[in-house]
Amino acid sequence: MCRTLALALVLLASAVAPASAATFVLPTVEDLARSSDVVVRGRVLDLASRALPGGRIVTEVELLVASAWKGAPDATLRFVVPGGRAGGLALRVDSAPTFEPGEEVVLFLSRSGAAWHVNGQALGKFRVEGSEARPALGDARVLPSTPAAGERLVGVMPVDELERRVRAAR
Repeated sequence: MCRTLALALVLLASAVAPASAATFVLPTVEDLARSSDVVVRGRVLDLASRALPGGRIVTEVELLVASAWKGAPDATLRFVVPGGRAGGLALRVDSAPTFEPGEEVVLFLSRSGAAWHVNGQALGKFRVEGSEARPALGDARVLPSTPAAGERLVGVMPVDELERRVRAAR
């Protein structure tokens, strides 16, 4: 009887469902711009992942800035995002944006000391595809919110509209 119960507990523990994807409450583009130190459009030049003590993995992203919509950043920016591949291991963080070399993006960045990070995690990255900007929400669950008058929730939109909204945010 004890063996059967122990086996049942082991099987039950191994059948635990994986955690669900990240959940975001959508901010407006204007809120995201106001809470960011810089907003830039650019191209991903390079990625370098490394393992940190405790098993965490982070990826440093190098971005060539094509234009600054807010702030006055350097011509290239380096920032770190959680997750990546290092030493035969991989770590995926649902709420974190991912990047590819050559990818064109619009990023909402904030500074913490000397380090830059993507403001709002995946909400702060838009992939540019032609004339369209797409937020990098992946499999995230998105909870709608009510935008202030004249503002627009983060979502797919023309790049020129995204730029206009960022530049107008006060």
